[in-house]
Amino acid sequence: MLITRNRGFTLIELLVSLVLGLVVVGGVMGVFVSSYQANSQNIKAIRLNEEMRAVVALMTRDIRRAGTRGFDWTTTNVSWYSTYQFGTTGTNWVVSRYDNTAPVDSCVLFTYDINGDDTLDDGDRFGYRLNPGTGAIEAYNHVAGQWVCNGSNAAWPQVTDPEIAWIRSLAFTATTEPGVAGILVRTVVLNLRAATHTRSTDPSNLSAADCSNIDVVCRQIEETIRVRNDPVL
Repeated sequence: MLITRNRGFTLIELLVSLVLGLVVVGGVMGVFVSSYQANSQNIKAIRLNEEMRAVVALMTRDIRRAGTRGFDWTTTNVSWYSTYQFGTTGTNWVVSRYDNTAPVDSCVLFTYDINGDDTLDDGDRFGYRLNPGTGAIEAYNHVAGQWVCNGSNAAWPQVTDPEIAWIRSLAFTATTEPGVAGILVRTVVLNLRAATHTRSTDPSNLSAADCSNIDVVCRQIEETIRVRNDPVL
């Protein structure tokens, strides 16, 4: 009578199989984690770009109106116009900064006649600034007595989200050049730099982040804004 013995796996065979299985599972998990991280980094980089472009569009729209008046120009309105005019310096076009820790020229104050009532009131005053403590761009919210670059935070709400885009620097540079027929061509160059950390939701220390770090995404946008709202006599 033939007796058949059913042999199981030896201990060595089981260990080899276990190791091979772990190697395969580890490889699959590594590919999954890498894909997930790459996708997360791409999403954060896209959100950074969108946040920067949105705030640049917002500031461009307002700055382009600097000096706009709401009535037909006549020589009798010279005194009124002088309170709104666009210039590189003056009480109604001011470039300064939030405080000594902020980048130079990272705050701008300007006016335009938004309601066309020929009167300079607080609703005609506008401004944008970089707050280095929060890493955000803030906009003046028409609170009387706070139209200054170091005005209270309550009067200057954030228009960017530091968790999406930590604003590293912001600069406004105004120039005035002669154009055709003596008409002055006035421009403002807006330069914005921001960063986001792709592996962390904590935006702290991004103001000094190393842009060569693979985990840090840095972007820069420069926009030239042509302003031509002053009268021609």
